[in-house]
Amino acid sequence: MSMDALYWAWIDLANGILTGSMLGGSYALISVGLAVTFGVMRLVNLSHGDWLVVAAYLCVALLSAFPVSPFWALLPVVPVMYGTGYGLQRVLLNRVSVQATERRGMSPVFGMMLPLLVTFGLSVVLSQGMLLIFSADAATIRNNLSFSALRLTDDLSVSALRFGFFIAAAVIIGAAAIWMRTTHTGRAIRAASDDPEVSALMGMRTPHIYAVASGLSLAMASIAGFMTGMSRSFQPFDGPPFLLTAFGVVVIGGLGSLGGCFAGGIALGIVQVLAGTYFGPASQQIAGYLFILLILAVRPQGLFVRQAA
Repeated sequence: MSMDALYWAWIDLANGILTGSMLGGSYALISVGLAVTFGVMRLVNLSHGDWLVVAAYLCVALLSAFPVSPFWALLPVVPVMYGTGYGLQRVLLNRVSVQATERRGMSPVFGMMLPLLVTFGLSVVLSQGMLLIFSADAATIRNNLSFSALRLTDDLSVSALRFGFFIAAAVIIGAAAIWMRTTHTGRAIRAASDDPEVSALMGMRTPHIYAVASGLSLAMASIAGFMTGMSRSFQPFDGPPFLLTAFGVVVIGGLGSLGGCFAGGIALGIVQVLAGTYFGPASQQIAGYLFILLILAVRPQGLFVRQAA
């Protein structure tokens, strides 16, 4: 192989790794909210992807009413989504959680099925509601960074928008992990995750702790929705694909692990982009699913196991 061919082969590989890493940062932020709810409450929230789309539509609506920089939309949307997650958990999801069904003496099967049924119904309501309010037309959050690039060499560059999102994802997930380890509320969340019965006996208000975790989950999902809306178009029924991506990343990284979620997102992004580079765009999705199956077969607990509080 000639030197020129080796050079371009290296460029293709480096470009695939860089682009995949940038994409993986977005995947990680999409998934971290699901990792929080599952790690704390053992709750598989099937409406997670739909809440992400709801946040994106809220940003579009705000920016249509107030023509300001897109990033200003996050100031009201993030607290609103946190409050929504907190209220949803206190009013509805705490009543159908695994812990609630066990306290009522119901079969463990109900503890697994009720949250799935409730959040599936919520997903349907959200997608149909967005269709009714915003129509089926594709929407996007307009910005001036979509077509900007950071040139590393004459033949190698990365998207400025995706690079910014990668940094934002690393900062947000890192800050959340530090907060979970160093603050009283964060340690309470970890304790409730490890042993909810003992936590309640020690005086912790587990319903409040679960609601805080759910609010944190939707707050981070709103940031992911904003980032997604800036980088691509979206529609009311895009929630399930986001949910599948989140499941894959959480499985790869390890259930409930925030750091693993970030690493899992990067790993999945690199695998998909490299598959598209060498085998064509049609192979990206199947390569991602095969990678998830491989992780499940070789290391079912994921790449990282969350340590006890």
